Amino acid sequence: MTGIPASDNDLERRVRSALGNITVGEGGPDVVSAGHVAAVVATGGAVRVLLDPQIVGTEDGEALSEIMREVAGAVPGVARVIVKPRPQSITSILAEAPGAVLAVHSGKGGVGKSTLSVNLAAALAHGAAGRPLRVGLLDADVYGPSVPLLLGVSGRAETTADGRRIAPVEAHGLKMMSLGLMMPEGKPLAWRGALVSEGLPQLIAEVDWGELDVLVVDLPPGTSDVHLALAQAVPIAGVLAVTAPGQISTDDVRRGLEMFADIAVPCLGLVENMSTVVCRKCGTETPLFGADGGAELERETGVPLLAQIPFLREVLLASETGVPMVLAEPDAPYSQTVRALAQRLAQDLAAQMKGGAKWPN
Repeated sequence: MTGIPASDNDLERRVRSALGNITVGEGGPDVVSAGHVAAVVATGGAVRVLLDPQIVGTEDGEALSEIMREVAGAVPGVARVIVKPRPQSITSILAEAPGAVLAVHSGKGGVGKSTLSVNLAAALAHGAAGRPLRVGLLDADVYGPSVPLLLGVSGRAETTADGRRIAPVEAHGLKMMSLGLMMPEGKPLAWRGALVSEGLPQLIAEVDWGELDVLVVDLPPGTSDVHLALAQAVPIAGVLAVTAPGQISTDDVRRGLEMFADIAVPCLGLVENMSTVVCRKCGTETPLFGADGGAELERETGVPLLAQIPFLREVLLASETGVPMVLAEPDAPYSQTVRALAQRLAQDLAAQMKGGAKWPN
């Protein structure tokens, strides 16, 4: 595990406070209370100020942006300021989340994102954060849902007793729903356009999740309509970005971070998966998939690198049996790393959990 810095929430508050000194005209209201500022998102020392395009016109926006960059840049702890309009497509919340939404994202496939999502969810449900949490796991990978396999679940999703909602599958202390449980086995998924924007919110709003502390969402790799549909459906509490150490993976993650920052979703941290391959005989670690990519991404973006996890055959074998590694071998170094990661993320999400007021000191 790497060192873990403090949350960016304080920096966001201080930047908002500074921007509150800018008024709309002489003697007018400040730009924050007047709604000119749609959001402030900090990732490390990089701060993004998103303007409401329905309030701030293009001509006024250029002059206002220059003032905002100067004011925000003078706040201690700010290394870089970006001022830009918030995308007009992200304007409303279509459904209330059953708990704090933690989205797990990767720039490219094959970096172990789904495996990490499952193990994180299991760790949170089994007390890694100091107490067992009520955890839901939504497999939103419309291109290749794999969470059912990782949890040893098969079959089709059923409705609740009254026939009005979809009943989540319960496995290993989790409530889980996946697109893979809603399609005929072996059939490809072809979700595009309106089907994505309408279908994904339904998986949140129409599933009988009950009351959760955390809803972990395993997103598809890359940037697509799925990510925007989730942001439209529910307020995302934070994103965990998963990368491999190679440049192709880190470049893709960097683009993903830009997308989430543009829609005012904070990134809670980075995980470098497959950082090395460990020899089963001698224990030697070899950087087979590249080296130092996660650390370089941390330096460039300011997003903290929370963990570097080697590729382990034991994790693969546990996944194939349908039992998360954190439960199959709770004392293994991998499991200890994931539990420490889960504890840090739970602390960041605590204020947005349904049971946040009862969070232990």
